[in-house]
Amino acid sequence: MEFSFLFMTKKVFKKCVIVFLLLVLAGSYIDFRSAKPTLAAPGTPPAVTWNMQGASDGNTALSLWTNYIGNFMRNQASVVALQEAGPNEPTHAPGTGREYLRGAQLAPLPEGMAAQLPPYPQTQEVRHSQWRANGVNYDVYFLQTDPNGDGWGGGRVNLAMVSQRAADEVVVIPNPLSQQTAYTARASLGLRFGSTWYFDIHALSRSSGSDAPGLLRNISMFVASRNQNEDWIAMGDLNRTPASWNQNGQSLLPAGAVIYGIGSRTQRSGNELDYFIYSGGVVPGVMVGTPSSGFNIDGGGPSDHLPIILGALQAAAEPTQIYTSYQTVESMAAGGVLDAYHNGVDFDTPIISYTRIGGAENQSWAVEQYNDGSLRFRGESSNRCISSSGVSSGAELILADCSDESSFQRWEPQYLGNNEYQLHSQIDSNLCMNVKGGQTDPNVGKDVILYDCQNTPNERWIFTPSHNSTGPSLDPIDDMRDYVPSRISLENSKNGGVMDVAKDKIDDNSAVISWHRNNGANQGWIPVWRSKDTLSFRGLSSGKCLDIHNSTDNVGPGRELVTFTCIVQESQNWRVEELDNGHVMLHSVAHPELCIDVEGGPTNPDEGNLIVYTCTGAANQQWMWTSYDPNGAPELPEDPYFPHDELFALPDPGAPSQRTAYFNSWSVYGNAFYLKDLDTNGTAAKLTTLNYAFENIDPVNLTCFAANKSGSPDESDPNGNDGASDAWADYQMSYTAGNSIDGVADNWNQPLKGNFNQLKKLKAKYPNLKVLVSLGGWTYSKYFSDVAATDTSRQKFVSSCINMYIKGNLPKIGDDPAGGSGVAADIFDGFDIDWEFPASANGHLGNHYGPQDTTNFSLLLAEFRRQLDALGGKHYSLTAALPSGPSDIDKLEVGQIASYLDMGNVMTYDMHGAWETTGPTDFQAPLFDSPFSPAYFKGLTVNDAINHYLMNGFPADKLSMGIPLYSRGWTGVPDNGKHGLYQPATGATDAYPFSQQPGVAMYKELEAAGKITDIQFDDYSKSSWIYDGSNFFSLETPETLLYKRQYIKDKGLGGVMIYSLENDPSTKLLNNALGFPTP
Repeated sequence: MEFSFLFMTKKVFKKCVIVFLLLVLAGSYIDFRSAKPTLAAPGTPPAVTWNMQGASDGNTALSLWTNYIGNFMRNQASVVALQEAGPNEPTHAPGTGREYLRGAQLAPLPEGMAAQLPPYPQTQEVRHSQWRANGVNYDVYFLQTDPNGDGWGGGRVNLAMVSQRAADEVVVIPNPLSQQTAYTARASLGLRFGSTWYFDIHALSRSSGSDAPGLLRNISMFVASRNQNEDWIAMGDLNRTPASWNQNGQSLLPAGAVIYGIGSRTQRSGNELDYFIYSGGVVPGVMVGTPSSGFNIDGGGPSDHLPIILGALQAAAEPTQIYTSYQTVESMAAGGVLDAYHNGVDFDTPIISYTRIGGAENQSWAVEQYNDGSLRFRGESSNRCISSSGVSSGAELILADCSDESSFQRWEPQYLGNNEYQLHSQIDSNLCMNVKGGQTDPNVGKDVILYDCQNTPNERWIFTPSHNSTGPSLDPIDDMRDYVPSRISLENSKNGGVMDVAKDKIDDNSAVISWHRNNGANQGWIPVWRSKDTLSFRGLSSGKCLDIHNSTDNVGPGRELVTFTCIVQESQNWRVEELDNGHVMLHSVAHPELCIDVEGGPTNPDEGNLIVYTCTGAANQQWMWTSYDPNGAPELPEDPYFPHDELFALPDPGAPSQRTAYFNSWSVYGNAFYLKDLDTNGTAAKLTTLNYAFENIDPVNLTCFAANKSGSPDESDPNGNDGASDAWADYQMSYTAGNSIDGVADNWNQPLKGNFNQLKKLKAKYPNLKVLVSLGGWTYSKYFSDVAATDTSRQKFVSSCINMYIKGNLPKIGDDPAGGSGVAADIFDGFDIDWEFPASANGHLGNHYGPQDTTNFSLLLAEFRRQLDALGGKHYSLTAALPSGPSDIDKLEVGQIASYLDMGNVMTYDMHGAWETTGPTDFQAPLFDSPFSPAYFKGLTVNDAINHYLMNGFPADKLSMGIPLYSRGWTGVPDNGKHGLYQPATGATDAYPFSQQPGVAMYKELEAAGKITDIQFDDYSKSSWIYDGSNFFSLETPETLLYKRQYIKDKGLGGVMIYSLENDPSTKLLNNALGFPTP
């Protein structure tokens, strides 16, 4: 069966976004079969939807299964959704039975949703069986949705799904129009594979799919209610055209969802009714197609609907193995070989370059070649293939399920001469397989990545047999002069060490040893052939020949090898015995019973003298010809971003578009950090927005207010911050000339002093800088729920805040003359709302909260937007500090709040900290997840939080990533060989003098304490930490911030938010976070 495809044509995305999204498309089966749950993209795995127009009799319906569904599965469709699947599923496979999934065997529905299901047992159970086709058993899930026949038992308009393996979970999603349509509005059948749900939909035909929007809302609500960071694909006969989902300029699709269709008719009526809907938005390059032959929907065909295919189904040409045995793929950098890390066999196991361990199956690869000449590498131990984890330079190589369709697993070999190859990725021919940062010692494993092709030693590879020979030698021997390179390194098959003249000596009787490949001239040898199978080895650096030490003095087993002046004597000649796997043994011509041997058979390439020993064929006597070529050919232009092969660095992604930072009002006290510092240290010129923090809510009047009352530092005091406010710092404190921005001191009797007056001066000097006043924060969020509770309370609160901070009407407090009508006008350009957290118990002890907060938060923001717009004159900004925890995000109406905000600043930090008193230690702001983290797949990463917002409809260009300038720490942490990472703890680190809180340290405090020295970096999470033997601190570094700014660029995010400025007055971290890295 042949298939033709149409590419999705959607609006053009920025290149960086396309690159990021294509990362998700790696390989047809990566997400489907892996144990590691990661979000799939549409078409991974390939999916098919088809309305079979189920026949009136079961025999005809079953023939459709046999003739068509079997072909879909044979052509590598992994999920097939069927509508009008006939009255029954096919007979189950021999030796299997039918399973009835009902009740607790199905995924639970959100509260109240189950009541929408038809009140018949058959409609609330899924029949699961195995069906045999093409000699393979496939899993079939069948749901009765037809009310006809014998009481929900025999109608043909039923749903079925077929898959390559059993689903991880099954669910029946009710149709909200079920009851009012006498249960003709059909439910949806859902299967979960990994982190992706696939839903089969057959909408009502007589009402043009009027039930489809409600059914999709139920699907979206179900998936979101699970809080598992899952995505979904709905597919089927929607009985409405894609255009009909937009009505009066409004989309009826769930937030973030998009349609994938072929753009032409799929049903005899002439309409496009069959397509896919994906929760994750537009993914460029996804293929949507139809059969190119065999389906006539105008009559005479099997159905009046076309099957629609998402993802490639055409099997590539079957690869052929180009070597008769497994191969080890060796880097010319230091002799490290491609190694599945820690003998891993699971999906996502990193590929590293590591010292050869003769015969190790995790270093052994079947090299398979396709008709187009490309190669892939299938692991002997894992049966998985080497795959790129991404599409750009720096992407790591991992194990993934082998797929004929995946360009992530295909490599174009470029022969360089001397048996060496560059391996160009089919993703981008300018990217090659590369040992990250180069390698100087194979005993220290290095990641293997995609990297710009430069023909450096760490991207040149040779192929050698993996396993030591246990078979006979080849006879007659080939003439080796025809294929042995003119300059060689002689490599041992057991430990990967090469024949090396110790310490680069060039004198007679210099010792010869095993050592890892370093491309030194003392590892290069010129083969001087005496016959087709006999030669001597002349050293490149010394010009001397390999010889037996004291060769005239009773030579026996164990005699050392040395270099000596080349003379015509038999102790310098060696006869080659070629073994059945391509390895060779080297017999002394003078003493044929003795062979070149690595003494003691070590596994470390840097151990063992070379000797002659009784020939046994042991691994430490088996050798491989490998080319000696330290320079490579041809030379390629040097990449301007990476001028040194031994260094790995990302090009700087530049400054994010919007750059926001918090200035805390209390900074002027113990920290002695003033707004003038933003001028003198260059920060003000780099920011686009400055958030002045924080202002409280009057606990009685529920308004904005001013007072002079200290809050409580006691986190266990639920009422300690009621009525707290610092009008003194805000507008009563007199600045001296020395700490004033313009060098002019405040007079006691002037109406505006303090930080507000300095903000006014700062804005005068930097007119493009926006200044917002931040309301709430961790300590001042107690009464947000109250002010947001009613329309009256919202109007009152917003009006009071505008009166104080926009109109500038400040109350006079005590006998201080500061304050008055309009004295603070034109300072603030809007508000930053920092409610921590709506509808959540995760805020400060004593905060008021309830489920009503979810809607009321949206209404509060709407009221701010309404009243600010009503002021006129200019656009006043409205931003919010948003939570990063998955449960807290789910308590927001994400799409709604986005419509009111100019920017959502996601607090992508405080994921972990010393409130987890006994650990385990972890990163407070990990960019990505790590499979080694105890919090793996709990959604506690920057990437998880950002994706959570994006998938729920928050525009990327209105999101900012939060970055902390402080660290979080634990004490009593053992090393356990991990430098304290992911280890238990005894409690929080001691409080530092400025941060004054156990478990927290400002960057400047760690710097002053001399802690910023031995920084560790975790490549999985792109996070850094320091460890001193007992104390563990998670912190940002220039390296982590480089990755985060690259992420902001790749995702098309609006910007970056920094908390907070007093933590780093030297701006070492700050400048890197803002995109102005300090040299």
